[in-house]
Amino acid sequence: MDTLPGTVLPMQNGNIRYGFANFSPLFLATRGLTLSQVCEITGTELTTVQNWIKRGWVGHPEGKRYGEPHFARILLINMLRSSMQLEKIAFLLQYVNGSANDRSDDSIPDSALYSHLCLVIADVTDRKLRETDEIRNAVLGGLGDYSEPFPGAKEKLVDVLVIMTLTCIAGEYIERAEKLLQTIM
Repeated sequence: MDTLPGTVLPMQNGNIRYGFANFSPLFLATRGLTLSQVCEITGTELTTVQNWIKRGWVGHPEGKRYGEPHFARILLINMLRSSMQLEKIAFLLQYVNGSANDRSDDSIPDSALYSHLCLVIADVTDRKLRETDEIRNAVLGGLGDYSEPFPGAKEKLVDVLVIMTLTCIAGEYIERAEKLLQTIM
C-alpha cells in the first residue's frame, strides 16, 4: 500500500497508524472541504461523490462544505470500492451506522471507524496475518476501549471491521496483479 487508504496521498513514516488524525488539521483550519478538494485528496470524480450523496451513502454537505463525517464516509467507500461492490459497501456502512444523514444511530463515528480500520490494516500487514480468526483478534485488540452505545454494537463493529480488512487486503492483491499485468501487456 503506497497511499493513505482511500486517498492519493503518499504514505509516509507509518502515518497509516494515525488514521483520520492525518486529516484533522484540514478541518481545524477550514469550515470543511469543498467537493473539488475532496476529489483531489481521494482521486475520485466529482460525479462519483455526487452519486454517492444522491444514493444516500454519504450525507448531504452543509453549505457546499464537506465536514469530517462526510469526508470519513467518502474515504471508507473509496478505499473499499476496488474490491467490493458499492451496494455491499453501502450495506456494511448502514449495518454498522444506520443512515448517513442520521448520526444518532451510529455504533461509531465514521472517522473513528476509518481510524480503527487503518490501525487493523497496519497491524495485519506488519504481522502478516491472513487467517480470519487472526484478523478478528487484531480487530478486538484494537477496540479495547470501545464502549457500546447500544447492545450488540461491538459485535456488529467487529464483523464489519473484519470484512473491511479482508476487502482491503484483497484490494491490495488486485492492485498488485494489475501492475504486473501492465508489465506484460
